Amino acid sequence: MTIDSAHWQTRLVELTKKHGVPGAQLGILRIGRDGAQDEQVTLATGVLHLGTGQPATTDSVWQIGSISKVWTATVVMQLVDEGKIALHTPVKEIIEDLELRDPEVTEKVTIHHLLTHTSGIDGDVFTDTGRGDDVLEKYVARLGEAAQNHPLGATWSYCNSGYVLLGRVIEVVTGQTWDQAMKERLFTPLGLTRTGTLPEEAMVHAFAMGHLGTGDDIAPAPVWGLPRSCGP
Repeated sequence: MTIDSAHWQTRLVELTKKHGVPGAQLGILRIGRDGAQDEQVTLATGVLHLGTGQPATTDSVWQIGSISKVWTATVVMQLVDEGKIALHTPVKEIIEDLELRDPEVTEKVTIHHLLTHTSGIDGDVFTDTGRGDDVLEKYVARLGEAAQNHPLGATWSYCNSGYVLLGRVIEVVTGQTWDQAMKERLFTPLGLTRTGTLPEEAMVHAFAMGHLGTGDDIAPAPVWGLPRSCGP
């Protein structure tokens, strides 16, 4: 039995209306077994921007939020596989001028701590350090202002700032910006021609805008997204 596209289109429309979502995409991939071909269905409904009414399509681009952490972790693990770093390498050995709030954490926090959200560094740090290629370097230079929420390795605490720090590790080890490393190490090899990390890369496609509010008061968000420094 093939995937019932009409059924899933109806369900997508129903769910977006139920939850007040202006527009959405849905992708379904069924992996073929015993020699059968894979089956893929892509669907879309609604609009990309309530202000303009531009319709959502299956090739529109959307912000993916913290899925970028998966990208960052993947490239970090590539560097581990290549022997350029190890999971238990102290970050201080890579970023020599690293200065965190807790001196002991500065010396002992490892790549593994950052990947597993166990560093204890306050994760809700969204410092805007501009638009230049040095945004992660500037962000890390100010990370000493962030609180230490729990002892190193004591427990798990979701940590955005730890992934920005991993992005900076990638930059130092590869000599590229995080954006360049994502493109060369992930997007290009995977054939992701409509994937990017910067607003100007999205602008060449039909792209979705975030919306705020509920019910009849939903409107486009006043900003595009988080600062470039929060990309990783």
